[in-house]
Amino acid sequence: MISPRLEWLLPEPQLDPPAFVGFGAPVATLLARRGFVDDIQLDRFLNAGLEALHDVSVMADATLAIERIDAAIAARERIAIWGDYDADGMTAVVVWVVALRSLGVEALRYVPSRLAEGYGLSAAGLRHLAAEGVRLVITCDCGIRNVAEVEEARALGIEVIVTDHHLPGPLMPRAVAVVDPHRSDCPYPDPDLTGAGLAYKLASGLLARRGITVEGLAAIAAIGTVADMAPMTGESRAIVRLGLAELAATSRPGLRALLTRAVEHPEAPTARDLGYAIAPRINAAGRIAEAELAISLLLAEDAVEAERIAEELEAIHRQRKEMTATAVEEARLMTAGQDGTGALVLRGDGWAAGIVGLVAGRLAESLARPVAVATLVDGELRGSIRGPADFHIAAALEACAVHLTKRGGHAEAGGFSLAPQDWDAFAAQFGGLPRPFPIDPISAMELPGRVTIDLVLPARYLDWTLAAQIDRLAPYGPGHVEPVLAVTGLRLAEARRVGSEGRHLALRLLKGNEAFDAIAFSEPTDRPVPGEGDALDLVGTLESDTFVGIPRLRMRLLDYAHSSASPLLARRISLPPALPVAAA
Repeated sequence: MISPRLEWLLPEPQLDPPAFVGFGAPVATLLARRGFVDDIQLDRFLNAGLEALHDVSVMADATLAIERIDAAIAARERIAIWGDYDADGMTAVVVWVVALRSLGVEALRYVPSRLAEGYGLSAAGLRHLAAEGVRLVITCDCGIRNVAEVEEARALGIEVIVTDHHLPGPLMPRAVAVVDPHRSDCPYPDPDLTGAGLAYKLASGLLARRGITVEGLAAIAAIGTVADMAPMTGESRAIVRLGLAELAATSRPGLRALLTRAVEHPEAPTARDLGYAIAPRINAAGRIAEAELAISLLLAEDAVEAERIAEELEAIHRQRKEMTATAVEEARLMTAGQDGTGALVLRGDGWAAGIVGLVAGRLAESLARPVAVATLVDGELRGSIRGPADFHIAAALEACAVHLTKRGGHAEAGGFSLAPQDWDAFAAQFGGLPRPFPIDPISAMELPGRVTIDLVLPARYLDWTLAAQIDRLAPYGPGHVEPVLAVTGLRLAEARRVGSEGRHLALRLLKGNEAFDAIAFSEPTDRPVPGEGDALDLVGTLESDTFVGIPRLRMRLLDYAHSSASPLLARRISLPPALPVAAA
Protein backbone atom coordinates (compact mmCIF):
# COMPACT_ATOMS: atom_id res chain seq x y z
CA MET A 1 0.00 0.00 0.00
CA ILE A 2 1.50 3.32 -1.09
CA SER A 3 0.67 6.21 1.23
CA PRO A 4 1.25 9.89 0.46
CA ARG A 5 4.80 11.16 0.86
CA LEU A 6 3.49 14.65 1.73
CA GLU A 7 0.68 15.96 3.89
CA TRP A 8 -2.16 17.02 1.61
CA LEU A 9 -3.80 20.26 2.77
CA LEU A 10 -7.25 19.99 1.22
CA PRO A 11 -9.51 22.98 0.57
CA GLU A 12 -12.90 23.30 2.16
CA PRO A 13 -15.60 22.08 -0.23
CA GLN A 14 -17.40 24.83 -2.11
CA LEU A 15 -20.58 23.37 -3.54
CA ASP A 16 -22.08 26.50 -5.13
CA PRO A 17 -19.36 28.73 -6.61
CA PRO A 18 -20.38 31.87 -8.51
CA ALA A 19 -20.51 31.56 -12.28
CA PHE A 20 -17.80 33.17 -14.42
CA VAL A 21 -18.21 33.59 -18.17
CA GLY A 22 -15.99 31.18 -20.08
CA PHE A 23 -15.11 29.01 -17.08
CA GLY A 24 -16.56 25.71 -15.95
CA ALA A 25 -17.37 24.69 -12.39
CA PRO A 26 -13.84 23.52 -11.44
CA VAL A 27 -12.08 26.75 -12.37
CA ALA A 28 -15.01 28.82 -11.07
CA THR A 29 -14.46 27.10 -7.73
CA LEU A 30 -10.77 28.02 -7.88
CA LEU A 31 -11.56 31.63 -8.72
CA ALA A 32 -14.04 31.93 -5.86
CA ARG A 33 -11.43 30.59 -3.44
CA ARG A 34 -9.00 33.22 -4.68
CA GLY A 35 -11.41 36.02 -3.90
CA PHE A 36 -12.98 36.79 -7.25
CA VAL A 37 -16.64 37.71 -7.03
CA ASP A 38 -17.74 38.74 -10.53
CA ASP A 39 -16.71 38.90 -14.17
CA ILE A 40 -15.78 42.58 -14.05
CA GLN A 41 -13.21 42.03 -11.32
CA LEU A 42 -11.92 38.88 -13.04
CA ASP A 43 -11.62 40.55 -16.45
CA ARG A 44 -9.62 43.40 -14.93
CA PHE A 45 -7.21 40.85 -13.44
CA LEU A 46 -6.91 38.54 -16.43
CA ASN A 47 -6.42 41.27 -19.01
CA ALA A 48 -4.20 43.59 -16.99
CA GLY A 49 -2.15 45.71 -19.38
CA LEU A 50 -1.28 49.36 -19.89
CA GLU A 51 -4.54 50.49 -18.31
CA ALA A 52 -3.53 48.70 -15.08
CA LEU A 53 -0.38 50.81 -14.68
CA HIS A 54 -0.58 53.68 -12.22
CA ASP A 55 0.58 57.22 -12.93
CA VAL A 56 4.25 57.16 -12.01
CA SER A 57 4.10 60.77 -10.81
CA VAL A 58 2.19 59.53 -7.75
CA MET A 59 5.39 57.85 -6.54
CA ALA A 60 7.49 59.91 -4.18
CA ASP A 61 10.35 61.70 -6.00
CA ALA A 62 9.48 60.14 -9.38
CA THR A 63 8.82 63.50 -11.00
CA LEU A 64 12.01 64.91 -9.47
CA ALA A 65 13.95 61.99 -10.94
CA ILE A 66 12.47 62.37 -14.44
CA GLU A 67 13.02 66.13 -14.46
CA ARG A 68 16.66 65.72 -13.37
CA ILE A 69 17.26 63.18 -16.16
CA ASP A 70 15.57 65.52 -18.63
CA ALA A 71 17.89 68.31 -17.51
CA ALA A 72 20.94 66.07 -17.85
CA ILE A 73 19.93 65.16 -21.41
CA ALA A 74 19.38 68.82 -22.32
CA ALA A 75 22.75 69.82 -20.83
CA ARG A 76 24.52 66.83 -22.44
CA GLU A 77 25.77 65.66 -19.06
CA ARG A 78 27.36 62.23 -18.86
CA ILE A 79 24.89 59.77 -17.31
CA ALA A 80 25.76 56.40 -15.77
CA ILE A 81 23.38 53.58 -14.87
CA TRP A 82 24.51 51.65 -11.78
CA GLY A 83 22.89 48.26 -11.33
CA ASP A 84 22.92 45.11 -9.27
CA TYR A 85 24.47 41.89 -10.54
CA ASP A 86 21.27 39.82 -10.43
CA ALA A 87 18.70 39.43 -13.21
CA ASP A 88 16.45 42.13 -11.75
CA GLY A 89 19.27 44.66 -11.52
CA MET A 90 20.76 43.78 -14.89
CA THR A 91 17.47 44.02 -16.75
CA ALA A 92 16.78 47.36 -15.04
CA VAL A 93 20.10 48.64 -16.40
CA VAL A 94 19.17 47.44 -19.88
CA VAL A 95 15.77 49.14 -19.71
CA TRP A 96 17.46 52.48 -18.98
CA VAL A 97 20.16 52.04 -21.64
CA VAL A 98 17.60 51.17 -24.33
CA ALA A 99 15.31 54.04 -23.33
CA LEU A 100 18.12 56.59 -23.29
CA ARG A 101 19.49 55.34 -26.61
CA SER A 102 16.11 56.11 -28.15
CA LEU A 103 16.72 59.71 -27.05
CA GLY A 104 20.22 59.78 -28.56
CA VAL A 105 21.98 59.35 -25.20
CA GLU A 106 24.59 56.63 -24.69
CA ALA A 107 24.74 56.13 -20.92
CA LEU A 108 27.65 54.44 -19.25
CA ARG A 109 26.67 51.28 -17.42
CA TYR A 110 28.30 50.10 -14.23
CA VAL A 111 27.58 46.85 -12.45
CA PRO A 112 30.04 46.16 -9.63
CA SER A 113 31.90 42.89 -9.47
CA ARG A 114 30.27 40.56 -6.97
CA LEU A 115 33.69 39.49 -5.70
CA ALA A 116 35.69 42.71 -5.88
CA GLU A 117 33.07 45.25 -4.74
CA GLY A 118 29.93 43.50 -3.58
CA TYR A 119 26.38 44.81 -3.64
CA GLY A 120 25.38 48.45 -4.03
CA LEU A 121 27.26 51.69 -4.58
CA SER A 122 30.97 51.76 -3.79
CA ALA A 123 33.43 54.60 -3.36
CA ALA A 124 35.85 52.99 -5.82
CA GLY A 125 33.19 52.69 -8.50
CA LEU A 126 32.04 56.26 -7.99
CA ARG A 127 35.59 57.55 -8.29
CA HIS A 128 35.93 55.63 -11.55
CA LEU A 129 32.74 57.22 -12.91
CA ALA A 130 33.85 60.68 -11.79
CA ALA A 131 37.09 60.19 -13.73
CA GLU A 132 34.95 59.34 -16.79
CA GLY A 133 33.18 62.68 -16.47
CA VAL A 134 29.90 61.32 -15.12
CA ARG A 135 27.69 63.92 -13.46
CA LEU A 136 24.52 61.88 -12.87
CA VAL A 137 24.18 58.30 -11.63
CA ILE A 138 20.88 56.42 -11.73
CA THR A 139 20.88 53.37 -9.47
CA CYS A 140 18.88 50.25 -10.30
CA ASP A 141 17.79 47.75 -7.66
CA CYS A 142 20.19 49.24 -5.12
CA GLY A 143 21.15 52.43 -3.32
CA ILE A 144 18.45 52.86 -0.69
CA ARG A 145 20.91 52.05 2.11
CA ASN A 146 24.01 53.62 0.54
CA VAL A 147 23.92 56.75 2.69
CA ALA A 148 27.71 57.12 2.98
CA GLU A 149 28.33 56.31 -0.68
CA VAL A 150 25.86 58.96 -1.85
CA GLU A 151 27.78 61.46 0.29
CA GLU A 152 30.96 60.30 -1.46
CA ALA A 153 29.28 60.92 -4.81
CA ARG A 154 28.30 64.43 -3.77
CA ALA A 155 31.89 65.14 -2.80
CA LEU A 156 32.98 63.97 -6.26
CA GLY A 157 30.52 66.29 -7.97
CA ILE A 158 28.11 63.49 -8.94
CA GLU A 159 24.39 63.68 -8.33
CA VAL A 160 22.57 60.41 -7.63
CA ILE A 161 19.04 59.29 -8.39
CA VAL A 162 18.23 56.22 -6.30
CA THR A 163 15.71 53.77 -7.72
CA ASP A 164 15.30 50.76 -5.46
CA HIS A 165 12.61 48.45 -4.12
CA HIS A 166 14.35 47.18 -1.01
CA LEU A 167 13.31 48.31 2.45
CA PRO A 168 14.81 51.66 3.48
CA GLY A 169 17.02 51.94 6.54
CA PRO A 170 16.70 54.46 9.36
CA LEU A 171 18.38 57.17 7.23
CA MET A 172 17.58 58.11 3.65
CA PRO A 173 20.50 58.88 1.31
CA ARG A 174 20.83 62.57 0.41
CA ALA A 175 20.23 61.93 -3.29
CA VAL A 176 18.61 64.33 -5.72
CA ALA A 177 15.71 61.86 -5.81
CA VAL A 178 14.99 58.65 -3.90
CA VAL A 179 12.41 56.54 -5.75
CA ASP A 180 11.40 53.57 -3.64
CA PRO A 181 7.76 52.54 -3.20
CA HIS A 182 8.63 51.26 0.27
CA ARG A 183 9.38 54.75 1.54
CA SER A 184 7.11 55.44 4.49
CA ASP A 185 6.00 58.72 2.90
CA CYS A 186 5.32 57.24 -0.56
CA PRO A 187 1.61 57.20 -1.49
CA TYR A 188 2.06 54.89 -4.46
CA PRO A 189 -0.72 52.27 -4.45
CA ASP A 190 1.42 49.27 -5.49
CA PRO A 191 4.68 48.80 -3.55
CA ASP A 192 5.51 45.44 -5.13
CA LEU A 193 7.44 46.62 -8.18
CA THR A 194 10.91 45.15 -8.66
CA GLY A 195 14.01 47.08 -9.71
CA ALA A 196 13.24 46.32 -13.35
CA GLY A 197 9.61 47.28 -12.85
CA LEU A 198 10.65 50.63 -11.40
CA ALA A 199 13.04 51.22 -14.30
CA TYR A 200 10.24 50.44 -16.74
CA LYS A 201 7.81 52.84 -15.06
CA LEU A 202 10.33 55.70 -14.79
CA ALA A 203 11.83 55.25 -18.25
CA SER A 204 8.35 55.04 -19.76
CA GLY A 205 7.45 58.24 -17.91
CA LEU A 206 10.53 59.95 -19.33
CA LEU A 207 9.70 58.82 -22.88
CA ALA A 208 6.02 59.72 -22.53
CA ARG A 209 7.00 63.40 -22.12
CA ARG A 210 8.18 63.22 -25.72
CA GLY A 211 5.32 61.08 -26.97
CA ILE A 212 7.69 58.14 -27.52
CA THR A 213 7.24 54.42 -26.87
CA VAL A 214 10.07 51.93 -27.32
CA GLU A 215 9.52 48.30 -28.25
CA GLY A 216 11.13 45.82 -25.91
CA LEU A 217 11.16 47.71 -22.61
CA ALA A 218 8.35 45.62 -21.13
CA ALA A 219 9.96 42.42 -22.45
CA ILE A 220 13.17 43.17 -20.61
CA ALA A 221 11.40 44.37 -17.47
CA ALA A 222 9.26 41.22 -17.40
CA ILE A 223 12.37 39.06 -17.08
CA GLY A 224 13.56 40.96 -14.01
CA THR A 225 10.06 41.03 -12.54
CA VAL A 226 9.65 37.26 -12.70
CA ALA A 227 13.26 36.63 -11.66
CA ASP A 228 12.79 38.65 -8.46
CA MET A 229 9.61 36.76 -7.53
CA ALA A 230 7.27 39.74 -7.72
CA PRO A 231 3.64 38.93 -6.96
CA MET A 232 1.71 38.11 -10.11
CA THR A 233 -0.90 40.66 -9.15
CA GLY A 234 -1.19 44.38 -9.68
CA GLU A 235 1.35 46.24 -11.80
CA SER A 236 3.88 43.43 -11.83
CA ARG A 237 1.32 41.15 -13.44
CA ALA A 238 0.56 43.81 -16.05
CA ILE A 239 4.26 44.30 -16.83
CA VAL A 240 4.77 40.55 -17.27
CA ARG A 241 1.73 40.22 -19.54
CA LEU A 242 2.92 43.14 -21.68
CA GLY A 243 6.44 41.75 -21.68
CA LEU A 244 5.46 38.23 -22.72
CA ALA A 245 3.55 39.65 -25.69
CA GLU A 246 6.62 41.68 -26.69
CA LEU A 247 8.95 38.70 -26.24
CA ALA A 248 6.82 36.53 -28.49
CA ALA A 249 7.27 39.00 -31.35
CA THR A 250 10.65 40.51 -30.51
CA SER A 251 13.23 41.12 -33.19
CA ARG A 252 15.98 41.99 -30.70
CA PRO A 253 18.88 39.60 -31.54
CA GLY A 254 19.92 39.06 -27.92
CA LEU A 255 16.45 38.14 -26.74
CA ARG A 256 15.93 35.87 -29.75
CA ALA A 257 19.24 34.08 -29.06
CA LEU A 258 18.21 33.53 -25.44
CA LEU A 259 14.74 32.32 -26.28
CA THR A 260 15.84 29.83 -28.93
CA ARG A 261 18.32 28.21 -26.53
CA ALA A 262 16.23 28.16 -23.38
CA VAL A 263 12.55 27.91 -24.30
CA GLU A 264 10.66 25.03 -25.91
CA HIS A 265 8.29 27.40 -27.72
CA PRO A 266 10.12 30.71 -28.32
CA GLU A 267 7.13 32.04 -30.22
CA ALA A 268 4.97 31.76 -27.07
CA PRO A 269 7.12 32.16 -23.94
CA THR A 270 5.52 31.88 -20.51
CA ALA A 271 6.27 33.28 -17.09
CA ARG A 272 7.56 29.82 -16.15
CA ASP A 273 10.03 30.08 -19.05
CA LEU A 274 11.26 33.42 -17.73
CA GLY A 275 11.67 32.12 -14.19
CA TYR A 276 13.16 28.72 -14.88
CA ALA A 277 15.01 29.17 -18.18
CA ILE A 278 15.77 32.79 -19.06
CA ALA A 279 16.47 34.33 -15.65
CA PRO A 280 18.90 31.59 -14.51
CA ARG A 281 21.02 32.14 -17.60
CA ILE A 282 21.15 35.88 -17.03
CA ASN A 283 21.87 35.37 -13.35
CA ALA A 284 24.71 32.97 -14.13
CA ALA A 285 26.79 35.83 -15.52
CA GLY A 286 26.59 37.82 -12.30
CA ARG A 287 27.04 34.75 -10.11
CA ILE A 288 30.25 33.24 -11.44
CA ALA A 289 31.42 35.58 -14.23
CA GLU A 290 30.68 39.24 -14.88
CA ALA A 291 27.24 40.78 -15.26
CA GLU A 292 28.37 42.73 -18.33
CA LEU A 293 28.22 39.51 -20.37
CA ALA A 294 24.45 39.16 -19.89
CA ILE A 295 23.88 42.90 -20.31
CA SER A 296 25.81 42.86 -23.58
CA LEU A 297 23.64 40.01 -24.82
CA LEU A 298 20.40 41.79 -23.98
CA LEU A 299 21.67 44.94 -25.72
CA ALA A 300 23.16 43.15 -28.76
CA GLU A 301 22.00 44.55 -32.09
CA ASP A 302 23.94 42.16 -34.33
CA ALA A 303 22.63 38.59 -34.69
CA VAL A 304 26.07 37.00 -35.11
CA GLU A 305 27.42 38.75 -32.04
CA ALA A 306 24.29 37.81 -30.08
CA GLU A 307 24.76 34.13 -30.97
CA ARG A 308 28.38 34.24 -29.85
CA ILE A 309 27.57 35.82 -26.50
CA ALA A 310 24.61 33.49 -25.97
CA GLU A 311 26.86 30.45 -26.43
CA GLU A 312 29.35 31.82 -23.92
CA LEU A 313 26.55 32.50 -21.46
CA GLU A 314 25.17 28.98 -21.98
CA ALA A 315 28.53 27.49 -20.98
CA ILE A 316 28.63 29.64 -17.84
CA HIS A 317 25.07 28.57 -17.03
CA ARG A 318 26.07 24.89 -17.21
CA GLN A 319 29.07 25.53 -14.99
CA ARG A 320 26.88 27.36 -12.48
CA LYS A 321 24.48 24.40 -12.33
CA GLU A 322 27.31 21.99 -11.58
CA MET A 323 28.77 24.24 -8.87
CA THR A 324 25.35 24.68 -7.28
CA ALA A 325 24.57 20.96 -7.24
CA THR A 326 27.86 20.24 -5.46
CA ALA A 327 27.37 23.01 -2.91
CA VAL A 328 23.77 22.03 -2.19
CA GLU A 329 24.80 18.45 -1.50
CA GLU A 330 27.55 19.64 0.86
CA ALA A 331 25.09 21.98 2.59
CA ARG A 332 22.58 19.18 3.08
CA LEU A 333 25.24 17.11 4.81
CA MET A 334 25.90 20.07 7.15
CA THR A 335 22.24 20.10 8.16
CA ALA A 336 22.26 16.45 9.22
CA GLY A 337 21.13 16.27 12.82
CA GLN A 338 19.94 19.90 12.89
CA ASP A 339 16.30 19.02 13.24
CA GLY A 340 13.58 21.45 14.19
CA THR A 341 11.89 24.47 12.67
CA GLY A 342 14.31 27.26 13.57
CA ALA A 343 16.59 29.19 11.26
CA LEU A 344 19.67 27.42 9.89
CA VAL A 345 23.04 29.12 9.50
CA LEU A 346 25.62 27.52 7.22
CA ARG A 347 29.10 28.55 6.11
CA GLY A 348 31.10 27.07 3.27
CA ASP A 349 34.25 29.01 2.52
CA GLY A 350 34.89 26.97 -0.61
CA TRP A 351 31.61 27.99 -2.21
CA ALA A 352 31.44 30.71 -4.82
CA ALA A 353 29.83 33.87 -3.48
CA GLY A 354 27.45 33.91 -6.42
CA ILE A 355 25.76 30.63 -5.55
CA VAL A 356 25.13 31.00 -1.80
CA GLY A 357 21.69 32.48 -2.49
CA LEU A 358 20.81 29.44 -4.60
CA VAL A 359 22.01 27.09 -1.86
CA ALA A 360 19.96 28.97 0.72
CA GLY A 361 16.92 28.88 -1.56
CA ARG A 362 17.11 25.15 -2.25
CA LEU A 363 17.38 24.31 1.43
CA ALA A 364 14.72 26.79 2.52
CA GLU A 365 12.32 25.30 -0.01
CA SER A 366 12.89 21.68 0.93
CA LEU A 367 13.07 22.21 4.71
CA ALA A 368 10.53 25.06 5.04
CA ARG A 369 13.01 26.83 7.31
CA PRO A 370 14.89 30.14 7.08
CA VAL A 371 18.41 29.47 5.83
CA ALA A 372 21.40 31.82 5.89
CA VAL A 373 24.43 30.72 3.84
CA ALA A 374 27.76 32.54 3.78
CA THR A 375 31.22 32.19 2.27
CA LEU A 376 34.55 33.94 2.78
CA VAL A 377 35.55 36.53 0.18
CA ASP A 378 38.79 38.51 0.65
CA GLY A 379 38.65 38.37 4.43
CA GLU A 380 34.93 39.19 4.61
CA LEU A 381 31.96 36.86 4.99
CA ARG A 382 29.19 37.43 2.45
CA GLY A 383 25.91 35.67 2.63
CA SER A 384 22.34 35.32 1.46
CA ILE A 385 19.13 34.37 3.23
CA ARG A 386 15.98 32.70 1.96
CA GLY A 387 13.01 31.53 3.95
CA PRO A 388 9.33 30.64 4.09
CA ALA A 389 6.57 33.24 4.01
CA ASP A 390 6.25 33.35 7.80
CA PHE A 391 9.79 34.74 8.18
CA HIS A 392 10.42 38.35 7.11
CA ILE A 393 14.05 38.31 6.02
CA ALA A 394 14.69 42.06 5.93
CA ALA A 395 13.29 42.37 9.45
CA ALA A 396 15.49 39.46 10.57
CA LEU A 397 18.58 41.20 9.18
CA GLU A 398 17.62 44.36 11.09
CA ALA A 399 17.35 42.31 14.27
CA CYS A 400 20.93 41.09 13.73
CA ALA A 401 22.30 44.42 12.47
CA VAL A 402 24.79 44.86 15.30
CA HIS A 403 26.87 41.99 13.88
CA LEU A 404 26.72 43.03 10.22
CA THR A 405 28.71 45.47 8.10
CA LYS A 406 26.16 45.40 5.24
CA ARG A 407 22.61 44.22 4.94
CA GLY A 408 19.67 44.62 2.61
CA GLY A 409 16.66 42.86 1.25
CA HIS A 410 12.93 42.47 1.42
CA ALA A 411 10.46 39.98 2.87
CA GLU A 412 11.48 37.01 0.72
CA ALA A 413 15.25 37.39 0.33
CA GLY A 414 18.22 39.31 1.63
CA GLY A 415 21.98 39.61 1.65
CA PHE A 416 24.54 40.50 4.28
CA SER A 417 28.23 40.93 5.01
CA LEU A 418 30.16 40.69 8.26
CA ALA A 419 33.62 40.24 9.73
CA PRO A 420 34.66 36.60 10.32
CA GLN A 421 35.12 37.21 14.04
CA ASP A 422 31.43 38.12 14.32
CA TRP A 423 30.19 34.95 12.65
CA ASP A 424 29.49 32.96 15.82
CA ALA A 425 27.54 35.79 17.42
CA PHE A 426 25.51 36.34 14.26
CA ALA A 427 24.83 32.63 13.87
CA ALA A 428 23.62 32.39 17.46
CA GLN A 429 21.32 35.40 17.19
CA PHE A 430 19.91 34.59 13.76
CA GLY A 431 19.47 30.92 14.62
CA GLY A 432 17.56 31.90 17.75
CA LEU A 433 14.98 34.10 16.05
CA PRO A 434 11.42 32.83 16.56
CA ARG A 435 8.94 31.75 13.93
CA PRO A 436 6.90 33.40 12.70
CA PHE A 437 9.17 36.44 12.64
CA PRO A 438 8.26 39.09 13.57
CA ILE A 439 6.08 37.33 16.14
CA ASP A 440 2.50 37.29 14.91
CA PRO A 441 -0.17 35.28 16.73
CA ILE A 442 -2.29 35.17 13.55
CA SER A 443 0.33 33.86 11.12
CA ALA A 444 0.84 30.12 10.83
CA MET A 445 4.32 28.64 10.58
CA GLU A 446 5.06 26.81 7.36
CA LEU A 447 6.13 23.22 7.85
CA PRO A 448 8.02 20.89 5.50
CA GLY A 449 6.40 18.00 3.74
CA ARG A 450 3.11 19.75 3.00
CA VAL A 451 1.34 20.54 -0.25
CA THR A 452 -1.59 22.94 -0.48
CA ILE A 453 -4.25 21.71 -2.88
CA ASP A 454 -6.45 24.14 -4.78
CA LEU A 455 -8.94 21.77 -6.42
CA VAL A 456 -10.12 18.21 -5.90
CA LEU A 457 -11.33 16.74 -9.19
CA PRO A 458 -12.61 13.47 -10.65
CA ALA A 459 -10.30 12.33 -13.44
CA ARG A 460 -12.94 12.95 -16.11
CA TYR A 461 -12.24 16.68 -15.86
CA LEU A 462 -8.62 16.26 -17.01
CA ASP A 463 -8.99 17.48 -20.57
CA TRP A 464 -7.95 20.24 -22.94
CA THR A 465 -10.88 22.42 -21.88
CA LEU A 466 -9.67 22.44 -18.27
CA ALA A 467 -6.10 23.03 -19.41
CA ALA A 468 -7.15 25.98 -21.57
CA GLN A 469 -9.11 27.55 -18.72
CA ILE A 470 -6.20 27.16 -16.29
CA ASP A 471 -3.89 28.61 -18.93
CA ARG A 472 -6.13 31.68 -19.22
CA LEU A 473 -5.33 32.52 -15.58
CA ALA A 474 -1.57 32.76 -16.28
CA PRO A 475 0.93 34.25 -15.64
CA TYR A 476 1.41 32.53 -12.31
CA GLY A 477 3.75 33.44 -9.49
CA PRO A 478 3.71 34.57 -5.85
CA GLY A 479 0.26 35.71 -4.81
CA HIS A 480 -1.31 33.82 -7.71
CA VAL A 481 0.28 30.40 -7.86
CA GLU A 482 -0.30 27.72 -10.45
CA PRO A 483 -3.25 25.61 -9.30
CA VAL A 484 -2.40 22.32 -7.60
CA LEU A 485 -4.94 19.60 -8.40
CA ALA A 486 -5.81 16.44 -6.46
CA VAL A 487 -7.28 13.96 -8.95
CA THR A 488 -9.23 10.79 -8.22
CA GLY A 489 -10.42 7.93 -10.41
CA LEU A 490 -7.26 6.91 -12.30
CA ARG A 491 -5.84 3.44 -12.84
CA LEU A 492 -2.24 2.65 -13.67
CA ALA A 493 -1.41 1.15 -17.03
CA GLU A 494 2.38 1.43 -16.78
CA ALA A 495 5.04 2.87 -14.47
CA ARG A 496 8.74 3.15 -15.26
CA ARG A 497 11.82 4.90 -13.97
CA VAL A 498 13.29 7.37 -16.47
CA GLY A 499 16.11 9.89 -16.67
CA SER A 500 19.64 9.79 -15.31
CA GLU A 501 19.93 7.02 -12.72
CA GLY A 502 16.17 6.54 -12.82
CA ARG A 503 15.55 9.70 -10.84
CA HIS A 504 12.14 10.39 -12.38
CA LEU A 505 8.98 8.28 -12.43
CA ALA A 506 6.80 8.25 -15.57
CA LEU A 507 3.22 6.98 -15.29
CA ARG A 508 0.79 6.01 -18.04
CA LEU A 509 -2.72 6.08 -16.56
CA LEU A 510 -6.23 5.33 -17.67
CA LYS A 511 -9.26 7.54 -17.10
CA GLY A 512 -11.94 5.29 -18.39
CA ASN A 513 -10.58 3.99 -21.69
CA GLU A 514 -8.46 7.07 -22.35
CA ALA A 515 -4.70 7.15 -21.66
CA PHE A 516 -3.20 9.97 -19.65
CA ASP A 517 0.43 10.66 -18.73
CA ALA A 518 2.03 11.91 -15.53
CA ILE A 519 5.63 12.54 -14.50
CA ALA A 520 7.14 12.79 -11.03
CA PHE A 521 10.52 14.52 -11.23
CA SER A 522 13.23 13.65 -8.69
CA GLU A 523 11.03 11.02 -7.10
CA PRO A 524 12.92 9.19 -4.30
CA THR A 525 14.28 5.97 -5.74
CA ASP A 526 13.46 4.04 -2.57
CA ARG A 527 9.76 4.82 -2.82
CA PRO A 528 7.55 1.92 -4.01
CA VAL A 529 6.40 2.03 -7.62
CA PRO A 530 2.69 1.31 -8.10
CA GLY A 531 1.65 -1.75 -10.06
CA GLU A 532 -0.43 -2.21 -13.18
CA GLY A 533 -4.14 -1.82 -12.50
CA ASP A 534 -3.65 0.04 -9.21
CA ALA A 535 -6.20 2.75 -8.42
CA LEU A 536 -4.29 5.99 -7.74
CA ASP A 537 -4.97 9.50 -6.52
CA LEU A 538 -2.56 12.12 -7.88
CA VAL A 539 -1.50 15.58 -6.73
CA GLY A 540 0.19 17.99 -9.12
CA THR A 541 -0.22 20.60 -11.83
CA LEU A 542 -1.73 20.17 -15.27
CA GLU A 543 0.54 21.01 -18.16
CA SER A 544 0.83 20.51 -21.89
CA ASP A 545 3.93 19.47 -23.75
CA THR A 546 4.86 17.92 -27.08
CA PHE A 547 5.80 14.26 -27.44
CA VAL A 548 7.19 13.11 -30.82
CA GLY A 549 5.64 16.22 -32.31
CA ILE A 550 2.17 15.57 -30.91
CA PRO A 551 0.65 17.90 -28.27
CA ARG A 552 -0.37 16.09 -25.10
CA LEU A 553 -1.63 16.78 -21.61
CA ARG A 554 0.08 15.42 -18.56
CA MET A 555 0.32 16.03 -14.83
CA ARG A 556 3.54 17.15 -13.23
CA LEU A 557 3.26 15.23 -9.99
CA LEU A 558 4.05 16.44 -6.51
CA ASP A 559 2.73 13.28 -4.84
CA TYR A 560 0.61 10.18 -5.39
CA ALA A 561 -1.00 7.42 -3.32
CA HIS A 562 -3.13 4.34 -3.67
CA SER A 563 -6.75 5.47 -3.60
CA SER A 564 -7.42 3.31 -0.53
CA ALA A 565 -4.64 5.10 1.37
CA SER A 566 -5.36 8.58 0.03
CA PRO A 567 -6.49 11.57 2.11
CA LEU A 568 -9.23 11.96 -0.52
CA LEU A 569 -10.86 8.71 0.58
CA ALA A 570 -12.76 10.26 3.47
CA ARG A 571 -14.00 13.06 1.23
CA ARG A 572 -15.24 10.61 -1.39
CA ILE A 573 -17.08 8.57 1.22
CA SER A 574 -18.64 11.66 2.83
CA LEU A 575 -20.17 13.04 -0.39
CA PRO A 576 -23.87 12.24 -0.89
CA PRO A 577 -24.03 9.77 -3.79
CA ALA A 578 -26.87 11.67 -5.50
CA LEU A 579 -24.98 14.98 -5.56
CA PRO A 580 -23.05 15.44 -8.86
CA VAL A 581 -20.19 17.48 -7.43
CA ALA A 582 -17.94 18.79 -10.20
CA ALA A 583 -15.11 20.07 -8.02
CA ALA A 584 -14.49 20.13 -4.32
